[in-house]
Amino acid sequence: MNIAVLLAGGTGQRLGAGKPKQFVEILGKPLIVHSLEIYQNSKHIDFIEVVCVPEYIDTVWDLAKQYGIDKLKWVVSGAESCQSSTRNGIFSLEGIAADDDMLTVNMSTSIFVDDDILEDSFKVAKQYGSAFACMQCIYNNAETFDGIKSTNIHFKETHKTLNMPWTASFKKLNDMYRKAYAENIETSPSSYMPTLFLALGEPLYMSKDTSLNKLHVTTPEDIEICTAILEYRQKKKKEN
Repeated sequence: MNIAVLLAGGTGQRLGAGKPKQFVEILGKPLIVHSLEIYQNSKHIDFIEVVCVPEYIDTVWDLAKQYGIDKLKWVVSGAESCQSSTRNGIFSLEGIAADDDMLTVNMSTSIFVDDDILEDSFKVAKQYGSAFACMQCIYNNAETFDGIKSTNIHFKETHKTLNMPWTASFKKLNDMYRKAYAENIETSPSSYMPTLFLALGEPLYMSKDTSLNKLHVTTPEDIEICTAILEYRQKKKKEN
C-alpha cells in the first residue's frame, strides 16, 4: 500500500491571505484541492492522509466530498513545525499501516508533482530504503552565515537541491521518529526528515525531480506563477 501524506499545517503568514495558504483559491479551486487531485488521479497512490491545521479539518473533509477525493482516508491535526506535523502524520498511522507500506510525504502547497516523480520515488525507496527528490544545482552556491559575506563556495557540479516528496516505509519512518522524539534528535523548527536521516546516520538516496515541482506556494508571486501555469495548461488542453 502506498500512502501520500500531505502536510497542510502551515498558517500562511508570509502569503498574507488571511487564511492558511493551502486554502487560498487558484482558478476557483483551493490550492489543497489541486494537490489532492494529483494523488487521487495517480496510479501509484492507494490512500491519502492530510495533516492539517486543526481548525480546518472539517473543511478538508468537505472539500474531499465536494471534489470526489475518495482516496482521502485520514485527516489529522498538524503541529507547530513541519517536523512535528510529519511526526503526527506517521504516528497516526500506527495500527493502520503495515510495516512495509510506503509513505510519501509532500506539502499540500506543492501542485506540480507528477506521476514520473512519484514512480521514481517509490522505486528508489524500495531499492535503497528511502528517496528524496533532488535536482542538479544549476548555480554555484556561496555559503554565508550573516547574509553579507562568504568565504566558501559550493560548486554546482557536486551539489543537488533537495526537494519533496520524501519516501520510505512506514516502519522505517515510525522507528526513526519514535527515536527522534524520545531522544530529542532533530526536533527543532528548522528540522526536517532529511536532517533527521543524516542525524541518525542514514544516507539520502536521490530520486527524480523537476524544476516545476520546486514551486511551493509561499508568496503572492507564487500564486501568480501557479495561476499562469494552470491557465496555460487549460488553454493547451482545449487546443488539443
